[in-house]
Amino acid sequence: TTGKFGKGDMTATFTYAKLGKIIPVDPEGNPIPDAPTPQYPNDPTDPGKTTPDQPVPEIPGYRPEVPSVTPTDPGEDTPVKYIPVTPEKHVQTAKIVYVDTKTGTTIESDSVTGNVGDKIDYSTTSRITELTKKGYILIEDGFTNAGTPVYNDNGEEQVFVVKLGHGTEPVGPNNPHEPGTPINPDDPNGPKWPAKDDYTKQYTSTVHFVDSNGNKLRDDDIQTSTWTRTLIVDKVTGEVLNPSEPWKSDIDDYATVKVPVIEGYYADRATVPGETAQQRDLETTVTYNKIGKIVPVDPNGNPIPNVPTPQYRNDPNDPTKVIVTDTPDIPGMIPETRSVTPGKPGVDTPVVYHKVETPEQKPEQPAQPEVTPVVNGPVQTPAPKAETPATELPQTGDKQGNALAAVGASIVAGMLGLIGFTKKKKDEKDF
Repeated sequence: TTGKFGKGDMTATFTYAKLGKIIPVDPEGNPIPDAPTPQYPNDPTDPGKTTPDQPVPEIPGYRPEVPSVTPTDPGEDTPVKYIPVTPEKHVQTAKIVYVDTKTGTTIESDSVTGNVGDKIDYSTTSRITELTKKGYILIEDGFTNAGTPVYNDNGEEQVFVVKLGHGTEPVGPNNPHEPGTPINPDDPNGPKWPAKDDYTKQYTSTVHFVDSNGNKLRDDDIQTSTWTRTLIVDKVTGEVLNPSEPWKSDIDDYATVKVPVIEGYYADRATVPGETAQQRDLETTVTYNKIGKIVPVDPNGNPIPNVPTPQYRNDPNDPTKVIVTDTPDIPGMIPETRSVTPGKPGVDTPVVYHKVETPEQKPEQPAQPEVTPVVNGPVQTPAPKAETPATELPQTGDKQGNALAAVGASIVAGMLGLIGFTKKKKDEKDF
């Protein structure tokens, strides 16, 4: 201020008022909440003034109508209208990667985009379901585990990792599967179940029964061993994870085979011992040879023609042996032995036969007529003699003695009759 002071005491009072402020308001004139309200700065050369062209404050999301103000009254607030501005949003990308933890490779990947700050609208459910149908198993879902992820504003691509492993499945006698069919039913073009003989095999122990020429004499004796193991299959690739898994047999040893008796033949063994079951087919051949014969021969060793030559009898309890066999009957001949016990079942045994000598038959004499002797004086009829009981041969019960006694008595009677007749003729001469 300016003025002159007179004589005497005088008092001058200077009054200061607060400087006004810049008040940001919306288009309707309402103060913008939390917006800065800067005070006018002082004019360094004049305490009653403020500096002109005061810049208005920056408010995010708003644009002022004027860049600066020059207050007409330093003590009055100056409202400055701000227009809301929709900020340009930055687009961000998020990537969801599905990783095979066994191979370390990426199975699938999805990319999604959105504005910074927006929620990432994505779900891993359908993709995981699709992969599990191909044999994968979920290990870790990095996207879902992130909660509710949003697009960040750091300018870098966001990556979420979903980890998956390979599922496995056993196949074997207790877990059978049709060979060549899909391991994963919902993936018909995927890996297939391995061949059955990769985990189940059969081997045999066979005994053949043949003659010396190799001709079959009876059905084979066949025993079977079944070998199995359980394999673990990778459901994603179909690979067998334990190809060296050991095999196990359902039996330790095959049963011993008792060689059967075949009539007319003898075998080269009585039994075939059961061998330890092995992963290969076993074969044993039992050979039968024809049993020898009894060959009737004359005393000179020549075979007698047109006579039986019976084979030895089989031993019913041992196919390698024969038993005592009777020699055949040949009319008019007698064998030197009535039976044969062969030392070797396949070697013929000659048996000597002799002709039976039949004694010459004399013609039968006609019976002499019984002559009763004539004697002087009364004829005396001799008293009948008591019949002597027939003497029975010891132990045999044969009554040959009776017959011989009867023959002897007839001879004696005949001789007595002849003597009596001669005597009668002599007496007649004497007269």
